[in-house]
Amino acid sequence: MSALAGWLERLALGACVVAAMLLLVWVLSHCRSGFDFTDEGFYLNWISSPWDYRDSVTQFGFVYHPLYRLVGGDIALLRRGNVLIIFVSAFALCACLLYSIAAERNSGKSGQRIWIVALALVIAASSLTFFDLWLPTPSYNSLTFTALMFAAIGVLMTSREASMISLIGWVLVGTAGALSFLAKPTSAALLGCAAVVYLVIARKLWMVGLLISILAAAALLGVSALAIDGSVGTFVERVLEGARIGSLLTPDQPFARMFRIDSFNFSREQRVNFALLLVVVFITTSLATRANAAARIAAALLTLVFVGLSISVSGGALAPHISYEPFQPMQFWAISLALVLFAMLSPRRSYRALSRNSLALVVFFIMLPHVYAFGTGNNYWEQAGRAGLFWLLAGLVLSIGLLAGNAAWRNVVPIAAAALLVPTGVLFAAMENPYRQAQPLRLQQTAVEIGSEKSTLLLTREAAAYIRQLRKIAMDNGFKAGDPTLDLSGVSPGSVYAIGARAPGAGWLLAGYSGSNAFFNAALDRVGCEPIVASWILTERTSANALSFDLLRHYGIDFSHDYVEVGSLRSVRSFSPREFEHRLLKPVRTLDVAREACELARRAAG
Repeated sequence: MSALAGWLERLALGACVVAAMLLLVWVLSHCRSGFDFTDEGFYLNWISSPWDYRDSVTQFGFVYHPLYRLVGGDIALLRRGNVLIIFVSAFALCACLLYSIAAERNSGKSGQRIWIVALALVIAASSLTFFDLWLPTPSYNSLTFTALMFAAIGVLMTSREASMISLIGWVLVGTAGALSFLAKPTSAALLGCAAVVYLVIARKLWMVGLLISILAAAALLGVSALAIDGSVGTFVERVLEGARIGSLLTPDQPFARMFRIDSFNFSREQRVNFALLLVVVFITTSLATRANAAARIAAALLTLVFVGLSISVSGGALAPHISYEPFQPMQFWAISLALVLFAMLSPRRSYRALSRNSLALVVFFIMLPHVYAFGTGNNYWEQAGRAGLFWLLAGLVLSIGLLAGNAAWRNVVPIAAAALLVPTGVLFAAMENPYRQAQPLRLQQTAVEIGSEKSTLLLTREAAAYIRQLRKIAMDNGFKAGDPTLDLSGVSPGSVYAIGARAPGAGWLLAGYSGSNAFFNAALDRVGCEPIVASWILTERTSANALSFDLLRHYGIDFSHDYVEVGSLRSVRSFSPREFEHRLLKPVRTLDVAREACELARRAAG
């Protein structure tokens, strides 16, 4: 029986690795499908031409631009690169965490290393819940998430000694801080606080190491400032002016609103799933940690059931009914709570043996998803859930007593297998309900070329026809790749990117906000006259929130005389109004005349 139990446990571990890799392949294979004309259009406008924009709070476009050039503007490859960066970062974090636990428990033998690497691969698959909305294109969110994983790796490596590992850890913490600042300064500020809290609780606070981190962050930010703007002063002005312009969108939102406590509400379906996952993890963990062979066999068989469910879904053999709802990734809390409950009810009271470092890690990991979300206008819990990997890791650290015995790594396999169910369900729901798209990814089968690099994606028949027709209208009327185009619909920056145009002023001139008009003028005021007056215009007749042509008078443009409509087209989308009509307009004045009129209008406006 004991030999059979050992064989089944090894089989279960291998099956878990296969399931995790299939989840990764599943995500990578769908990176050629779907396109969100709003957020993803903004991301691509930014990444493809980051130096077009003088003012910006986030610098993710500059960070990902080399990757964009490396893949030749291929959107599918760009997305795959983003997925792999996140997965590899998560694997490195999980491996570092498990190795640190092994070192603390003196169980880092060569035979155990295979289990550690395999478990790290399996747990890393939980990072894929980041794609809860199916927005796989790199963005400030993906850069923030990656930076937080780097920070977590760094704090695991730090100590109060001047060893090579420790020094690398301190440098990595500083690097992560700089990357998070380039992604989202609000998250960077809170990350610094979270890191200090960890270091104090763990008694790792070393002033020399802290100075190394600060210098590493300053060096990376300094190099970035020079690469982006040529000087630190200009870079600081970029960030401050970007913050000022961005705040114009929502003048009714005070700065203090960032410091809020949001609530969350599970649907009945989510509550049932949460309870089931909690009970199943508790039972499986109880069985796995027993010494008798029968219990171990039962735990291994349950593990194989979890793995089978995950593989069936990612392989397309099973299509469960999972509604897309907010807060889905918060199911990780069910696993963590089950582990806490088990630790508290265990006769060994393993939670009492937590070291200060383990306690500090638990606090740090619980904080990180909220660090990720801090500063967003969305619900903090909903946003934080996309970094829910950290909540799972907090639960694993809390149950560290499970790893105290011989061959104890096998006890973690059922937990890792159950955790696979969360990204499996989240990804399935995301692919069936991609953000602001009319059909599931599996039904988007029409190939179409997008952007000046003519990257091919699979879209809905309607979306593909829209892009082809819009490109044809533009090209037939003299449009050239790289020509500036203003999206006055306020919801279609992806259309600008799709035809190979450049978006002056901002990657997305958002409509529908109380301060949209002020934001529009502030963004374009920072641009020279030539890109504005040479711009083609995309507008939407049926939208009540579309930006007004009157905003262009500030730049010497009289819409009725200075533009001619060259075509219109109708299509459908997933948000209101579902049926829409876009018009494309072409400037008719010579560039010299238009530029002179713009300069006169600006001087008159003061």
